[in-house]
Order: sequence, then C-alpha cells, then structure tokens
Amino acid sequence: MPSSTDPLAKAIRFGVIADTHIPDRAKSLPEGVLSAFESARVDRILHAGDVSSWQVVEILEQIAPGTVVQGNRDWFFGIRPPKNATLEANGVRITIAHGHRTMAHYLVDKWAYITHGYRFKRYYDHLAVDFPEADAIIFGHTHHQAALWVEDRLFFNPGAAYPCSHNNYTPEFGLLTVLPDGTIQTESRRLVNGHNPT
Repeated sequence: MPSSTDPLAKAIRFGVIADTHIPDRAKSLPEGVLSAFESARVDRILHAGDVSSWQVVEILEQIAPGTVVQGNRDWFFGIRPPKNATLEANGVRITIAHGHRTMAHYLVDKWAYITHGYRFKRYYDHLAVDFPEADAIIFGHTHHQAALWVEDRLFFNPGAAYPCSHNNYTPEFGLLTVLPDGTIQTESRRLVNGHNPT
C-alpha cells in the first residue's frame, strides 16, 4: 500500500456519495447525509455521478469542497463535469468514476442487468482496466453498496443516496479515510428513519 513520506501528514477523510438524482427521482438531499458529513468533519466530498443538478453540488460544498464526476443521466440534465477524476491522499491514488463508461456500454450493461441481475464483477472488469494506476476506485451507477478489495485495490460504491428499491428505500452513502501511512478505512452508511446514520 502506498504511504506518505510527509512527517506532518494527517488522516484525510472523504464523504462519498453517488446517485442523488435530484430533481428527477428525489426532491432534496436527505438531511441525515448532510449532518453525517458535517459530524465526520470530512475534508472533501466525492460525488460519483448522477448528481442531476448543480444545486446538489452547491449544498454539499457548504460542508466541504467537492469533486463530482458525470453520470449517465447527468448528460440529459446539462450537467457536464469530467467523466472521471483522480486525486492523491497520503500517497494513495483515488479515482472517481460513475461506472457506466459510454452510453453504448451503458445500454449493453442495462440489458445484462435486466437479464442476469446485479453482478459486481461486470463493473470491476471495466473499472480495473480503465484505471490501472488507481489504488482505490470510487464508483456509483449500480445503486448497490460495495467495499471490496480485489488484487490489493479498493472498489468502493457508497450506494444510492436517494430512496429506491436497491437500498430498501433507505438512502446510502459512505466515508473513506486515508491514514498518514496510506492505510484506507471505509464506512458504508445508511439512514434509519431518514436521519440517523448507521
């Protein structure tokens, strides 16, 4: 695992969110997600796509600076952030991407999802190829939480932040912390009764 050589390095904590779908599928960000990021004192918020509105980014940035990437639905709403972004924290290279690749790939994957259901491996296969230099890959799109290590790399999906059947209508999000020595810690969170993170 990479590590920082800076003797003054401190732990860096990220709030991780994806698939907010506002206003197309939800009216507003769940208050519990915002309060959880505030309580955790996150240094930065990473949004892995399908934000659907710049207003969501503006609200999140009231808590901490943000990085957002483009999801498959953002294009329809005129949202044009980068398709992926990479940053470094204590020597760890973190890449954020929605996970849908291109619209053509999205349509093929949609058919696979309809006929065979959710399979993490489908997303791992192309994320691993697309971002070979990343130590951690944060993605959204599937609406399924995941925090899996494969061949010494973390694949982290915070789940869907809007209530849907994939999360039993309970908004999901995550926290990712990189310690000074490069150790990565993740927390997959969900809201109980709309406001109490677990």
